[in-house]
Amino acid sequence: MGTNRIERVLRHDGIVAVLDMSSEQASNGDSGWVGEERWQPIVMEAVKLRQIANEPAVRVLVGDHAVLVSGDEKHVVGVVFIKGHPVVKSVVRMVRQLLRSPNALPDGF
Repeated sequence: MGTNRIERVLRHDGIVAVLDMSSEQASNGDSGWVGEERWQPIVMEAVKLRQIANEPAVRVLVGDHAVLVSGDEKHVVGVVFIKGHPVVKSVVRMVRQLLRSPNALPDGF
């Protein structure tokens, strides 16, 4: 995974932490993580919740923060952000961009 891709997402004010993990990384016990370490166990539990719920995405509210986890069986992205922050409008778009393969061509090409 491109750590620089998730570091760019973390630079947005209002985003606390980002997970970008492939199924290969998960089986190795590794993950692409940047941000506050205290959120990592919460995000990993949200990843499990997404699998249990059999949904493509879940949002978990924790106090003044929200955790959005989205993906498929091969790739999962999680973002922790401050609820009500203006960045919320962009979070879903950022998650979609992280889920896109870095080599994928835009539609129409």
